[in-house]
Amino acid sequence: MNRRATGPVTTANGHRIMTDQEAEETVDIGDDDASEQAAERVAEPAPEWLIDFRRSGFPKGFYRSGDGYGIVFAERSADTLVVSFDNLSSARDDAIDRTPWGYGFVAKNGWSQLGVMTFAPDWFRNGELLDYLQNLADSRFLKRFRTVVMTGTSMGGYAACAFASLAPCCTVIAFSPQSTLKKELVPWEKRFSSGRRADWSGPFADGAQESLAAGKVLLLYDPHFAEDVAHADRFTGDNVVRLKARYSGHKSALFLRRAGLLSTIVRETVEGRMSEQRFYEIYRAGRALPWYVNAVAGRLAETNRHRLLPRMSRAVSKLGFEQISRSVVARAVEAGVMEAPPPPQRQAPGPINRPNQPASPARPAQAQPSGGARPHRSSPSKPPPPSRSPRKRSICI
Repeated sequence: MNRRATGPVTTANGHRIMTDQEAEETVDIGDDDASEQAAERVAEPAPEWLIDFRRSGFPKGFYRSGDGYGIVFAERSADTLVVSFDNLSSARDDAIDRTPWGYGFVAKNGWSQLGVMTFAPDWFRNGELLDYLQNLADSRFLKRFRTVVMTGTSMGGYAACAFASLAPCCTVIAFSPQSTLKKELVPWEKRFSSGRRADWSGPFADGAQESLAAGKVLLLYDPHFAEDVAHADRFTGDNVVRLKARYSGHKSALFLRRAGLLSTIVRETVEGRMSEQRFYEIYRAGRALPWYVNAVAGRLAETNRHRLLPRMSRAVSKLGFEQISRSVVARAVEAGVMEAPPPPQRQAPGPINRPNQPASPARPAQAQPSGGARPHRSSPSKPPPPSRSPRKRSICI
């Protein structure tokens, strides 16, 4: 009588044969040519939030897929919720494994996150999205958390301010935000043509107005960047704290990240410890960043303070930023406040040792003078001390 195999069977040449039970478990419904289709299909990477749902210690959450937007909710903490909004660069990213803005940082700190992603540069002016967020707030979803922090940069900064009214008394930290792109409110705004073409007739159109419901609104922007200043000036509530990130330009969040300061600022904001004084204590460390130093030089040239450029070039050179120093010198020369430095001289090449060249004859030993006195010999020069890398210090002009 034939017996069915109940365990793994191996052939003489070492190939393993599946048991009947294993064979039944691997059968799936599909077309007869499913194997060929699978071979042609390109595997797509899984997004980090989906992997976390399956493999981390925080399996609870959801993904909302809408027409032109997506929302990820990852539940980790019952105390703190970070609501993040994409920036313009993220909106143009069509990657399947895309994550909400700041996802890795929020996960690392164990906070819950509601990440709002848009798949078009529409400044979140999607009618379906507006309705969904309003319904989410009406369901008291946001009130489950004791602390709600809304954040984003540029386009996302606008959204963080505009949707603050959905969570009264929340904290907002917006990096270089627009207050709105509604033409009637900001006729001077000529940037972001795709956003200005969006429909601004619905609710949540003015971040400066909607953010009045927040407990605290931290606006972080460069006070020398005219358009961002004009938007910041539209925020007039007594809940506004202005954090002036000098010489960071419009991409203030990117500047802070390169300086290694972004995570500290956001973390202390979420924890309720950020203040104007504390921000400037942290920001001082960014003054040694080449981005900052180059921006200072550009600002001097733009404001007709050319006489300070030579001093600036020397200070930058001491910091070790030789390339920026040469750029500052070029600006000073062009402004007529400094003479062009002479071109660097090339060192003469040393003697070339050619193969099969007879060695120079040794000099005869010099006779010692009588009386035991030795001839005067100059002491060999000592090698210079090893060079040290210049210390990177902050500079003030």
